[in-house]
Amino acid sequence: MVENKTLSKELAKEHGLSLYIETNGKKILFDVGESDKFWKNAKKLGVNLEEIDYLILSHGHKDHGGGLPYFLNENSSARIFCSEHYFDKHYKKILGAHIDIGIPYEYLDVERFNFVDGALELENFVLFHCETKENRNIFNESLYMKDSFGECVKDSFNHELNLIIKEESKHTLVTACAHKGLDNILKKAKEFSKSVECVVGGLHLSSRTSLNKNEEYIDKIIDESNRLGVKQIFSCHCTGEYGIKKMQDNGKFKTVEIQTGSKIKV
Repeated sequence: MVENKTLSKELAKEHGLSLYIETNGKKILFDVGESDKFWKNAKKLGVNLEEIDYLILSHGHKDHGGGLPYFLNENSSARIFCSEHYFDKHYKKILGAHIDIGIPYEYLDVERFNFVDGALELENFVLFHCETKENRNIFNESLYMKDSFGECVKDSFNHELNLIIKEESKHTLVTACAHKGLDNILKKAKEFSKSVECVVGGLHLSSRTSLNKNEEYIDKIIDESNRLGVKQIFSCHCTGEYGIKKMQDNGKFKTVEIQTGSKIKV
């Protein structure tokens, strides 16, 4: 519904993410972008978001949850799922200042929310956290949270939820930013799925300008994806052009960049 790039001038783009998914007769919205652009794009694409069965919120950063007020005003029936830490305080450090990038909850109808602790299996999909404490991605270095004492500390990303969709023999992993690392998330996914063949979402592999290429981390992600048998990656949002190119050149899997307006079938 919205992404950093767009296939058409008629569809708005922003630094954010919202994916519309149809599976097993259900309609799922995965994140709501940073503004109301996801809703406006949906209307232009002929998608009725008032009919969404499940809203899944991946993590508590405003480029993925800023559109929440618009969704709640227009959709009164969807079941909403997010981490129990979704509404914790989250910040990005810019020029020494901690800038609030979290989701305010004071004005939201939080009674509609189902808070996930650990993992949750529902129909043909699974929501799960990745508990690893490893944090090798340099793009996480500027991201902070508040601890129990109210002090800003490096974000642990305990608020990050991932989604596995199970359709017959094909299982798909959907991840918004993969802050915990795609390699770690894929390993955790093995507890719920014997084989994840397809990955959809953002992977935080390189910056938008490609000035920071994070070579060692990208190579690790590619090697682990090869080893774990991934067949396709539909990448977007925070993956970065350089990261996508590296996966296309070195992955045994097929890598396709998706944008606002892209339609894929897995």
